[in-house]
Amino acid sequence: MKTGEEWQDLLSVPGTEDHIVQVYTEPAFLVEGVAAYVGTGLKQNEAAIIIARPEHRALFEAELERRGFDVASLIARGQLRLLDAAVTLAQFMRGNLPDWAAFHKLIGGVIAETRLQYPTVRAYGEMVDILWHEEKRDAAIKLEEFWNDLISLQTFSLFCAYRMDNFASESYAGPLQCICKVHSHLIPARDYAAFNKSVIEASQAVLGAPLANVLKTISTQAAPSAQMPEGQAALLWLREKMPCTAEKVLDKLRAA
Repeated sequence: MKTGEEWQDLLSVPGTEDHIVQVYTEPAFLVEGVAAYVGTGLKQNEAAIIIARPEHRALFEAELERRGFDVASLIARGQLRLLDAAVTLAQFMRGNLPDWAAFHKLIGGVIAETRLQYPTVRAYGEMVDILWHEEKRDAAIKLEEFWNDLISLQTFSLFCAYRMDNFASESYAGPLQCICKVHSHLIPARDYAAFNKSVIEASQAVLGAPLANVLKTISTQAAPSAQMPEGQAALLWLREKMPCTAEKVLDKLRAA
């Protein structure tokens, strides 16, 4: 993803091996992202598998209906599959960690079965977010790695989401860095242009314009593990190289 590419374009035309992650604080942003990802695929006669919390599934269904989709018919013909995240997760957890063989059999089986009728599949899941917020961080990252292994074996794209504030200090104390390492793309904000502008302005307020411009150049050239808007790359680079300065920039962003 080029830094100028908007998330709507990314979710509309994902690569077959893309593993995209969105961080969000407002459910409306999550609903918008999932509806764009799933809805575009359904319009192109692709299949979608949604593994989500019940309250989120209800929001996704309502938004798809609002966009003109007959959800009941899509489910009846197997083009749309809705699974409960907690129930599905429990089927392959062994103690505090996911089990590869059980995960592969269950999730790989659902994807393989769906692809018999619809060769192109888009999957959305929030089982990792459940683990993350249960403080089972190692299990969440292991499950992300299992998803990546499955993508290498079967053809589908994957979209997941974490409820996380990307202006919060604690998000830069490991969580965002861990998440970026196991994803191909990071969607941190609804409006990339406004997000980038806010980061630039906060950096200029802390560092001054000349150093802020240097930061912009260096951070985008540092090639973060996941592709993301330049403002997010700058924040992650600052946190790694200049943690005290990063905190000051985040303070400015939270106060804006």
